[in-house]
Amino acid sequence: MTKQRPDQAIWPVSYGDVPATAPGRAPAVPPVRTSPTSTTGARRVLNDAGPAVNTGRTRSRRQSPRSVLAVAVGVAVALAGAAAAFGLNWWGSQPHDDKPPAVASSHSPTREPLARRQAALNRARFPAPAIADFAEPWLPTVSDCITDVSSGGPQRSTGEQSRTRCTAGFITTYWISYHTLADRDRAQARYRAQAANAPKLAPGATPPVDRIAPGGSRKVQYIEYAYEIPSGERAGQVVVAVWWSDPTQPIAGVFLAYWSEDLGSSWVPLRDLWNQAS
Repeated sequence: MTKQRPDQAIWPVSYGDVPATAPGRAPAVPPVRTSPTSTTGARRVLNDAGPAVNTGRTRSRRQSPRSVLAVAVGVAVALAGAAAAFGLNWWGSQPHDDKPPAVASSHSPTREPLARRQAALNRARFPAPAIADFAEPWLPTVSDCITDVSSGGPQRSTGEQSRTRCTAGFITTYWISYHTLADRDRAQARYRAQAANAPKLAPGATPPVDRIAPGGSRKVQYIEYAYEIPSGERAGQVVVAVWWSDPTQPIAGVFLAYWSEDLGSSWVPLRDLWNQAS
């Protein structure tokens, strides 16, 4: 079986062979490991002055047991009276309601504002309204969005006007705008060629088809494709992807992940992200 080279429209050429993390991400940086601090010879923080010692000679006054007891009883009575007065005053100032305390609803409304804020932050990082509108159903879910014009951002391929990368857990997403519909169609032809071999690399792949986009707003061209990494650290591993595009606009979206390592050799998680926007 002939190994297909990674599609350069998805895999930035500047990354060399293959990044060490998910498709399209920057190479992994080894975590900084802090070595445990040695306790050998370490100085324990103690109060080296020790407890206070009275070195002077003083005479202690002896008081009778009865006088001590009387003072103690008087103090206790005064404290008890003050506590009772404070408690009555506090109780009288509180509103009383015979109804039992309300139980928090399991359908908390806080998630909706959180999702709206996440979508707003992501939208601000897209280069144009058209591609942001195309990605809108997924903007509350994805994160870490970065464009090709940013430092460390993805690189555009031939025919692309802009490329924005976001992540959704272990899945890498791209949102691409092309210069023309012809440029978009050339990219689609490449993915269709890879889709023909996808069932051999990732069993269960469906053939290219026109589908209704999540939300039911428009019909899209939907392709599931796969390719095998030909060389480098991850040589032989299979990458699978979902690509779709609006037939009337030169824009497209791509979801990618490693077939066995990320997806557990199943198309379901990748399709689930695509369908979540519904």
